[in-house]
Formats: sequence, C-alpha cells, structure tokens
Amino acid sequence: MTPPRFSALIPRLALPRRLAAITAIMAVVLVVGTTEAALRLAERSRLVDLREESVDLANTLAAWLTRIAPTGDPGALHVALTGWNRRHITETSAVVYLVREHGVEQAVSGDSAPPPPQSAIDSAALSRRQTLTAYQSSDPRGWHVAVPLTGRSLYGVLDITVTAGRLEQWARVERRRAYALALVAALLVGVGVWVLCGRWIGRPLASLAGAMAAAHGGAESAPAAPLVGPVEFQDLAGRYNELRAALAARERESRARAGLRGLEERARALDRQGQADEIARSYAHEIGTPLSTVNGHLQLLREDFRRTGDTAAEERVNVLLGQVDRVAKIVRGALSRTSWPAPQPVPTDLVALGHRLMQFLAPTLEQSGIGAVLVSAGPGTAQVRTDPDLVEQILLNLFRNAVEALGSGGRIELRVALEGDHAVIEVADDGPGLSLEARALLFQPFATSKGSAGTGLGLALSRRLARLLGGDLTHVPGDQGTRWRLTLPPEPPA
Repeated sequence: MTPPRFSALIPRLALPRRLAAITAIMAVVLVVGTTEAALRLAERSRLVDLREESVDLANTLAAWLTRIAPTGDPGALHVALTGWNRRHITETSAVVYLVREHGVEQAVSGDSAPPPPQSAIDSAALSRRQTLTAYQSSDPRGWHVAVPLTGRSLYGVLDITVTAGRLEQWARVERRRAYALALVAALLVGVGVWVLCGRWIGRPLASLAGAMAAAHGGAESAPAAPLVGPVEFQDLAGRYNELRAALAARERESRARAGLRGLEERARALDRQGQADEIARSYAHEIGTPLSTVNGHLQLLREDFRRTGDTAAEERVNVLLGQVDRVAKIVRGALSRTSWPAPQPVPTDLVALGHRLMQFLAPTLEQSGIGAVLVSAGPGTAQVRTDPDLVEQILLNLFRNAVEALGSGGRIELRVALEGDHAVIEVADDGPGLSLEARALLFQPFATSKGSAGTGLGLALSRRLARLLGGDLTHVPGDQGTRWRLTLPPEPPA
C-alpha cells in the first residue's frame, strides 16, 4: 500500500501555511533528534567520567583502608568504612570481602543492611591483583569497581558500587528542557516561515491568480499582473503580461477576420439573392402571358359548368382561379417592383386556409398515393392578421418538397396551433429526412439535393416570405422524417 503524501494530510492549508507546518515539523524532528543525540553523547561522556572518578574513589578508599587496617582487622575496617563519606560523588556503597584459608568470606560494610553476595568481578580482581570495573545495568545502575586490598599481604578486595542516579536525573532534566526549547524553536521557525512565505510567495501568487481569473472574460479586457514579490515572481508576472498582450492582439485580429468573413458572406448572400431576383423576374415575365391565357380559359370553363348546373366542377374551377389570381399577383409584383409585393394583412383563419390548401392539393396527393391530415383544435383557433396569399405560397413550397421526398404510402401532417400570441403552422412528413449535407445548406439559394430537378430557390424564398410577414421558417430536427415550423405574429410589422 502506497503511503499517503504529507500534502494530502493538510489539503485545506494554503501554500504559506503548508510550508510553515512542514518547516515546523521538520524543525521539531531535527532539533529533537540532534538534541537527543547530543544528550546521549553527553551522557556517555559523563558515564566515562563517572567511571574514572569511581576508580579514583575506590583507590583512595582502598589506600585509606590499608592504612587503617593493614592486616585486615574487621573491626578496624568497619570503623573506617562507617566514617567514610559515601556522598563524595554520588550515592555509593562499599563492601570489603576478606580472604580466609577456606576462601573468601563475608565482607565488612559501612551499612547496617546485609551486604550483597560476592560478584565475579571481585574474584577476578583478587586473582589478577588489579583494579577492575564493570557497568551494572540492573538496579541500582552504575559502576562496579573491585580493588584488591594489600597491606602486609593480600587480605581482601574492596567492592564499591557508584550509582548513576544523579546522572540520570540530570539527563531527564536536560532532556525535558531541550524538548521544550525545541518546540519553542520550531514554533518560532514555523511562524517566521509562514510570515515570509506569505510575503514572498503568497502575495505574489494571489495577485497573479487574481489577474488570471480576471482574464476569463477576454485577454484584452484583463488587467495586467502587478510586479510584486521576489524577482522570480516578478519575472513570472512579466511573462504573463507578455502572453496577455499577445492574446489580446490575437483576439483583435480574430475579430477583424470574423468581421471580414461576415462582410464577405453578406456580399455573397446579396449576390445570390440578386441572382435569385433576376431569375424570378425572368420567370415572372415568361409566366405572365400563358398565365393570362389560362385565367381566361378557366373563366370560360366556369361559365360552361354554371350553365350546365355542375356546381362541384364550378367550385373546383373557382379554386383554380383563386390560385391563378394569387400567382398573377406575385408575377405582377415581381415585374413592377422587382421584389415581392408588400404584405396585405387581413384577418385570416389559418385552419380554414389549411382546409383550402388540402382541397387544392387533393388531386396531386391522391395521384401520388400520399395521405395528408390537418390537425387543429377546431375552426377559429388560429386567427391572425396576415397575408393569406404569402402564407399559402410558403405552405405550397413545403408540401411540394414533401411530395417529392415521399413515395406511395407516405403521410403528411399539417398542424395549426397557437403558442402564446404567435400562430404556429407545422408541416411534417414521415419520409427519409434530410442528410447532413442538406442540413448544412438549408435556406441557401441554388442549394438543392434534387439534382437537375430542383432550383434550390423554394426554401430560400419561403423563409424570405416568412420574415417579410414578421415570422420565421425553421427546420425542426428529429429522428424520422422532416418537420418545418412556420411562426407568424398576431400582426405583421408595419
């Protein structure tokens, strides 16, 4: 398992505080570690000094005992040991073990307590006839010194134990003092690092971060980063200011290029529109004469049906004459004004307009094997002031596109409704829908997916008429078929 990083333990601390915390912890570890090492070395050195002093003490006491009791008299040894100052260095205990014929027997001590048994160091000192020392790690801890006693002859061994109690007490006091100083020093170092990091790192980083945050709205409007803090941060702020200036220049250049592209696109659109207008005027000129002829023959045909009493045929001819009059009005407007005629708004029932359109297209739909349905909430549910001729022209273009896209068995739905104060007319079919290429070229003049069978003007002119009426024509994306949405305001613009 990977150990967690220290920075993950204090994620909410800012950089200056984090550095201060890390520095304080490192200071505690280093100061306590070095203090502990120094105390251990000093304790070892003092133990060595205590050993030397213990040996000197033992030799001095041995010389004193030899002078008082040269033959090893126990009474004299007891008097000498009792009068000895056992607090000469630290707490000590002294015992004399006497040599007898049957071996070494009990010792003479200056305490009333029974003396401890003889240790191996005493026997070794007697056999070697030299002073030996050993450190006793069990209580009482301290140095164990054995000195052979030689008066007129070797009569015993002096066993002195010098405890290190005061040395251990000193070490504990020094350790507590050192740890307290280490914590104080770590706290002071941490506070100092915190203040210095906040001044040298935190403040420059905060000013740079503020300048970068203000650049979200754009490099040109972003403020320059102030040059504060150490030279490294000033250099970083300077580099950021250079980058900001370069990005601002790029933004200005991008806006200029976007404006230029917009002008170019507008010029191309105007050129395409001019071509469309020119073609429309040419078509209008060519259509005008045969259209007048068709109108005259339809009027004669209506008179014939009226005389014979065929009211159904007369009504059908009236529908055709209405469409011919509408087309003739469009042709006259194109020839006289070189543009589409201005809308002539009248109160219009869009549901009734939809019924007339379905009646007019009934033969075409029946011949193509395509079903059509009008969906509405009922008569009079979509009353607006608009130009019915222009609305009918838009719907005819949409129906023609749907009929050309559908095969036998297809279905077209015409939906009329009110949404707020706007009227909405939707024409939807269940055909194959539009390809991605066709969607990318929607409403562009001369852009068609029908090949030589299409002109690419129907949708462009329909949207132009919709906007002329104050509304709009849009394509509604879907998973199946094609859906067009025509919105009309309650009143066309003046």
